Amino acid sequence: MKLPLIHFDCRHFMGSKPCFANKEYGVFCSNCSFYERDSEIECEFPPIGNAGIEGDKEGYKKIIIIKLDAVGDVLRTTSLLPSLKAKYFDSSVTWITKEKSFEVLKDNDLIDEIYFDNDELGHIYNDDFDIAINLDSGEESCAIMSEISSKERFGYYLINGKPYSVNDLANEWYLMGVEDSFKKKNNKTYHQIIHEICNLSYYGSKPVLNITPEKLKRIEVLKDKFSLHRFAGFILVNLGGGVRWQYKKWTKEGYIELVNRLSGLDSTTAIGIIAGDEDRDFYEEISREIINRDNIIYLGCDNTVEDFICIIKMSDKIFTSDSLAFHIATALSKYVAVVVGPTSHTELDVFGKGKIIYSDKMDCLSCYLTRCDKTVTCMNTLNAEDMLKNLIEQ
Repeated sequence: MKLPLIHFDCRHFMGSKPCFANKEYGVFCSNCSFYERDSEIECEFPPIGNAGIEGDKEGYKKIIIIKLDAVGDVLRTTSLLPSLKAKYFDSSVTWITKEKSFEVLKDNDLIDEIYFDNDELGHIYNDDFDIAINLDSGEESCAIMSEISSKERFGYYLINGKPYSVNDLANEWYLMGVEDSFKKKNNKTYHQIIHEICNLSYYGSKPVLNITPEKLKRIEVLKDKFSLHRFAGFILVNLGGGVRWQYKKWTKEGYIELVNRLSGLDSTTAIGIIAGDEDRDFYEEISREIINRDNIIYLGCDNTVEDFICIIKMSDKIFTSDSLAFHIATALSKYVAVVVGPTSHTELDVFGKGKIIYSDKMDCLSCYLTRCDKTVTCMNTLNAEDMLKNLIEQ
């Protein structure tokens, strides 16, 4: 697609997220009165051309992928790998990420080499690749992309210190990142979008997460630790959602009612509750107020990423917010009910095994606001009965 008028040289425009005027007043460049030229920009922004894909689609290809964001975001991007290997069947894949994401990539047999953003990357910058992919418009990942030599490039790099589309295939996702109203209109999944950016056909590939023999052994250790062998089933309730978005996770009262009702339905099914360290207070509040039945398993907030993966692997069903747990569950083909509020529910895909739950009473979904001052919200308009139906009646 062709981009609308964008003042790339405005000092408020960041290229990686909406500026304050778009976030606070809903205006964009063509109808914005806040434009101020960035005096530090001296060069023109070049036209964004057509992809102009050339070259042999078969045979050996050296591919490099840059993905530095949250661990769940890194994992969901691995849905590209089967499609890349199908198109470039004899290719090698190098992946640059952050150390925190190593656990979700390290056992992936579709990746040949993994480097971290804080490594010495000089040998990468001195190498020649056939294809370079950067799907993030963050300044750090764009800076790495700008240093890489490659015959073909997809995604984003830096121009005048600001994230910029490599070609027109990346424009749609770019605009979603800087213009909130355009983001809300999107009806494509993230997986479809990133395939389109890379000029790949999309046939429904899901994230790739391999379970090694070592993880299978760890699963047995965890089953013994939490006495899960005595139960016929296991439903996991992930209480975490992080601190970035206030209403990314459901309400405390909602989680309490759901856990109480689930645990009371069938004593032969274990109900596990879990959260990350940043949601420790939230986890402890809920733990204190739920009915303490024998089939409730308190999994805590101190699990490693490896143990988190193993716990989801041994679950029959998962209830979670739009978070790492969701992406692990889809990668492992688990039934997952995911509750969504300020982030985009249309970008998610349960791949035929689960339910995406969001409020039909709010017109401000996908707001991407970190805080919310509304009394009636996308989360408190959802009740435990809806969640229960999506977990039990499937």
